Amino acid sequence: MKTMSLALLASVAAAPLLAQETREIGAHVHGVSTLELAVEDGILDINLTSPGMDIVGFEYAASTDADKDAVEAAIRQMLTPENIVALPEAAGCRVTEVLVHLHGGEGHHDHAHEEEHDHEGHDHEEHEEGKDHEAESEHSAFHARYVFDCDHTDALTMIGFPFFAQFENAQEIEAEFVTDAGAGAAEFDRDTPELSLN
Repeated sequence: MKTMSLALLASVAAAPLLAQETREIGAHVHGVSTLELAVEDGILDINLTSPGMDIVGFEYAASTDADKDAVEAAIRQMLTPENIVALPEAAGCRVTEVLVHLHGGEGHHDHAHEEEHDHEGHDHEEHEEGKDHEAESEHSAFHARYVFDCDHTDALTMIGFPFFAQFENAQEIEAEFVTDAGAGAAEFDRDTPELSLN
């Protein structure tokens, strides 16, 4: 599934979506997150990448306790899918995997949580994989991946993004998606925080 979906996502840039402004997903821009979404065989796979400035208000390596606390608080927020994405109840989706990374800025931190239960009160692990000595000059970015098992993927016509309410510096999401109905690219913002998939 992953190979096919990623290949289809790569071909999406030329497929405009009616009623939503389209633009090629480009370089790192403050206020702009990128989203890749694929629906195949009952699985919804969402990948969201956001500049550190949009999530915690800075992109340098967190050195103070306040900065480190801000990073940890943001990761905790992102580990709860309902803080980021709102799926239609009719789709009957259950989260099966959550993975949050912080890249650049202060090295690389992984936070993973696989779900087979309600995620209230869940625990997560943190793994640091080497300190990046050039972190001071790098832009940091948060990457979150959410995988859902859905009973009725045909009901995934509109997806909401409470993400904007969680992170006030986030202004826009540029999205590419592949579903059983086709492929598309769109951008949406905090004023209309929804992605139409039809």
